[in-house]
Amino acid sequence: MATSAVVFPTDFSELSLKALPLARRMAAVLDAELHCVYAVEEPHIYATLDMGPVAIPTAEELAASATTRLQSFVSDQLKGLDNPVHSRVLTGRPAEEIANYANEVNAEMIVMTTHGHSGVKHVILGSTTEAVLRHATCPVLSVRAD
Repeated sequence: MATSAVVFPTDFSELSLKALPLARRMAAVLDAELHCVYAVEEPHIYATLDMGPVAIPTAEELAASATTRLQSFVSDQLKGLDNPVHSRVLTGRPAEEIANYANEVNAEMIVMTTHGHSGVKHVILGSTTEAVLRHATCPVLSVRAD
């Protein structure tokens, strides 16, 4: 039975799927369990915007919806692995939560995509992968998605 872990963060986008074959392969090579995670950001940042009578979902509502979607994603995309697959919805700042989760499960590696933005686009959009690289204590395999 596998005792090591490979963490695969996803945002369910086509771009994040580009890292999935490598995450599966690394889990097999390392005889590791694959941990698929999705991070929900706290919605409180939207509360300060004057958006009229728009209902802002709670973190719990976002997490419940994400859990359903993540379970479906795991059943569709991660069948046929030799070792168990785990899924978890994380709540908070994505990069920090991904790195913390990897520490929690003693991950051998995090495998995720990067969009490869630079310049103004990078400043505006930021990079979750870059932040994970700064916070993680295990290796991060960054797969360029474009």
